[in-house]
Parts: sequence; C-alpha cells; structure tokens
Amino acid sequence: MYTNIMSVLRCPHCGTKFELVESQIENEEIVEGKIICEKGHVFSVHEGILDFNSQEQESLNAWSKYYEEENDDDFDRRLDAHETETQRKNKSDFLAGIVEEARKLDEGYLLDVASGRGLLLRELLKNINVPVNIISTDLSFQVLKYDRIKLKEINPRVKVNYIACDATRLPIETSSIDMVFTFVGFTNMMNLMEDGIKDAARVLKAGAPLINSSVYMNENADGAQRVVRFLKENDMVGAEKMFIRKELLAIHKKYFKTIHEKIIYEGIAETVEGDLIPCTGEWFANVVLVAQ
Repeated sequence: MYTNIMSVLRCPHCGTKFELVESQIENEEIVEGKIICEKGHVFSVHEGILDFNSQEQESLNAWSKYYEEENDDDFDRRLDAHETETQRKNKSDFLAGIVEEARKLDEGYLLDVASGRGLLLRELLKNINVPVNIISTDLSFQVLKYDRIKLKEINPRVKVNYIACDATRLPIETSSIDMVFTFVGFTNMMNLMEDGIKDAARVLKAGAPLINSSVYMNENADGAQRVVRFLKENDMVGAEKMFIRKELLAIHKKYFKTIHEKIIYEGIAETVEGDLIPCTGEWFANVVLVAQ
C-alpha cells in the first residue's frame, strides 16, 4: 500500500482514523508495516498488502485453496484454456464495457470491489494515464498477493493499493471515494450482495458512480431453478435476486437516485468449465449498471 490512501481509511471495528506506526518502504510502497486506529485496533501490511484478516467464502471462490494446489500462472492458464472463442470475446467485451465507464474518472479515488484474479484492473491499467488513486480489495490476501505482482508487470507507473477486507464492511471513510467498480464482484457475494452494494453507496461521495456488472437470467428457466436449489442447500435463500433484472434494479434504487443500464451481450450460454451452477443452453445477458 501507499501512504496516499491513509486519509480515506477508517477502522472497520470502531470507525476511527488510522495512524501508520511502522513501515518498511521500497520504491515509495509500504511493503511491511502496521497501522493502528484511535481505539487501539492494529492491522498489518505484509508483502505490500494491507490485511484486515478477512475470511474467504468456503462455498464459493476459495482462491487461497486454488493457489495452494498449483502455481499461479498454471491456474490462470488452466481456466483460460477451457474458454471457447465466443466466451473469450464476451469476457473481453464485458470488461471493456466496464473500463469504458471507469475511464471517465480523471482524478480521485477509484475502488475495485472483489478484485479476484485482477481481470478488470488488468484491462484498466493497459491504457490509464491519469492521476487516479486505485484501491483493490478482496477477501483473499493470497489472490491480492498474486495480483500485485502481475499488475506491476502491466503498468509499473501506476500506484495500486491492495486491501484484504470484507466488502460488506469496507475499512473506508464515508463519502470519500470518487468511483466504485467491479467485475461481477457483487454477484459472486451471493446472499451478501445487497450488503456490499449498500456499503459501496456509503463510501461514495454524493453523486459519485457505482459501476456494477452482473448477469441476467430468465428466472423461470431450468438453470435459474438450479441456482435457487443450490442457494437453498447452502443457506443462501433469496440470493437469486443477483440474476433477476427487476430484483437487481430494485436493490440499486434503494441506495442510488439513478440507474443507467447497458446490455453488453445477450445470447445462449455455452458450457463453462468450473461453473458452480452450469446453465448451458439457456439465455443470459451481461449488463453494466451505472448507479449514482
């Protein structure tokens, strides 16, 4: 992490400000250190990542488990190798649609929620040339460790801050962020999706945009019903709102005044290796929602 984000940090336990009390700095980046809040809560910076000791969702993307089983690059190659040309193009267009909105921010703080494998930031960093302070967040310390190395290779000039934390309780000051974006990060939060959107609205400045991306499905289709059963079996009843258009828009309207909807792609799903809930042969749409 870099000292430039200290002013927007707050303790997730008590809400007070932090002070940097220990630091080992390399090329302006704090690679090891500690921060302490006004009430005495202490958190560490390790390998360049500010760690709030968040726990991964065991039933979903347990990145640490995957990266323990195989090399980071091998894991990425294995996932990418199972994609068809159509799937690769759809993902590329989806990411480009989010980046198109994100590049409208020319200064301030940009927060990436649930960065995962860093696919969205990779695309943004290929072309960014403005003084934006980027904050990348994810539950997994391990995946951020991997992202930090890879993203430095893409654009070493841009300072990206990495925070391992819970996106439903962001360690970020209220009304301090100029844009929040995510590549299906809220969707992957399942039953915690609304909590994540609510906290994103809290940290955003008045009128600042949330660039959310999601997938719509036909709620009456067999695949959608499989989703409902999966969620019920995993004690996440109600999380099916994540793919139902009217439900997703209703959640955004609770916390934002306006929502602009942009369909990036719609068609019939192909088989995706590793999908939690395969929906091959059914209609879906990739959508970018801009909420303000």
